[in-house]
Amino acid sequence: MTAVEDRRSAELRGIARAGTISLIGSAASAVLGFALVVQVSRGLGAAGAGAFSVVVAVAMTLAVAGRFGTDTALVRMAPRLRALGRARDIDAAAVAALAPVFAGTTLLAALAWWAAPHLVDVVFEHPAPAGAVWLIRVGVATVPLAATGYVALAVTRGLGSVVPLTVVESIAKPALRCAFVGIALAVAHRRWPGAELTAGPVLWTTIAWAVPTVLGGLWAAVLAHRALRSVRDEPSTEHVGAKATWRELWRFATPRAAASACEIAGMHSGIILVSALAGVAEAGIYNAALRLALAGTLALQALRLAIAPTLARLLTVGDLDGVEHLHRTASVWITVVSFPLYLVFAAWPTEVLRMFGPGFQAGGAALAILAAATLVNLATGPVSTLLLMSGRSTLTLVVTAASLTFSVVLAVVLIPRYGVLGAAIAKGAAVVGENIAVTLIVRRSVGVRTLSRPLVRAAVVGALCFVVPAGLYQLVAGHDFPAAVVVVLLGTAGYLALLWRHREEFSLADLAAALPLDRLRPRRPKVGPRSSKENR
Repeated sequence: MTAVEDRRSAELRGIARAGTISLIGSAASAVLGFALVVQVSRGLGAAGAGAFSVVVAVAMTLAVAGRFGTDTALVRMAPRLRALGRARDIDAAAVAALAPVFAGTTLLAALAWWAAPHLVDVVFEHPAPAGAVWLIRVGVATVPLAATGYVALAVTRGLGSVVPLTVVESIAKPALRCAFVGIALAVAHRRWPGAELTAGPVLWTTIAWAVPTVLGGLWAAVLAHRALRSVRDEPSTEHVGAKATWRELWRFATPRAAASACEIAGMHSGIILVSALAGVAEAGIYNAALRLALAGTLALQALRLAIAPTLARLLTVGDLDGVEHLHRTASVWITVVSFPLYLVFAAWPTEVLRMFGPGFQAGGAALAILAAATLVNLATGPVSTLLLMSGRSTLTLVVTAASLTFSVVLAVVLIPRYGVLGAAIAKGAAVVGENIAVTLIVRRSVGVRTLSRPLVRAAVVGALCFVVPAGLYQLVAGHDFPAAVVVVLLGTAGYLALLWRHREEFSLADLAAALPLDRLRPRRPKVGPRSSKENR
């Protein structure tokens, strides 16, 4: 191997290692998030779960908007400043991000608290659920520490470690939410037997969800302080000062802030619109389908977290070939890992939704549409991350705002007539359009071609092993769930065999090298050199 190939292989293995850590965290977060949805759905019913999910959507929308794009800015700037020999400016960049975020979100939460009686009429169908004002107030009270904590973890991520983000955001907070919500539901239903949408159970559940957010924000601040302290000893060849660093960060973060608000609004606007236009019961069903559609994007989320600092560094030094190779390989890995689950969701959506309880099967068609749109999102890989790390946050804003506008307008037109299905069509169309647009922009403005033959072949392999058998099975046997499980298992066996055949083309050796498989093998005892007496 040449020096360039060695370096690229080392970069891939580093990305795979960080991606594996993030994937473990994302898997834990998805399982715990899924468990939380099941807990709330079964504990509060479709209407109560819908009210809870609307409050969570409002709180998360404000928290993500309140980051003002500084989380992405720090992930880009920290490795960039290191590559430029400006390690001393990383401290100033962190302060430039954290101070305005905490101040701004505190003001935002105070305004939302005061405006809660007016927000009730906006986000809930009339008549609003009992205690809706206090539901909103509890949710918005979490916004300052939720936003500031995530930005603090972006500092550690930009400095090269995804472990703090994984532990706090993906494992600790979701686990505590499940535990606290379970206790709250048990206590609430003991006090209000048989209650679903009464103020007590829903309010207690919302408070239980909020407490881990506050604890996580405080923990994140401690971890960021430790990470910054370790950077202060690094040598710097250049130092531009705090004012220039603040300007540089906010020049990137300002359009990114608006784009982040559009992204989170696009994620949760469907739930809010379904609640307002079709009722909280329909919102609960849509939330379950949307959760499943998001739960399987684990590999994409993990590699986005892992790949961003390396992309920023390679783009800073002008290594476009390295960027293209890294992105293409990551896209193949995402496709290989994630496609099978979404193909199963698309084939048997109604059966999958049964686990949420009675009434949720009505979202089967919506889940199938969301799964199909997510396949496109997965196939394009971390293309949005590439565009952001190139510094083109304004272009990202334009695309994201257009996608949100299209999604909301289409949802307003379709939801009154088609309910959950209309919301899914609007969301799916926006996802597909946005990914195609970003892919074309990256090719023209950055000069990187993200699609490749291995990517197409990986997608075809998944389709042959899951889509074709599922289609034939549906024609012959219909919806016999136990037999469908057998079909999925057989498809998985064939899929693994084809992956082994194409392992070199898909760079699976570099991915496997990041897994701790060597720890699972029995270690042979070390045999030292024999003494002179033993040799005689």
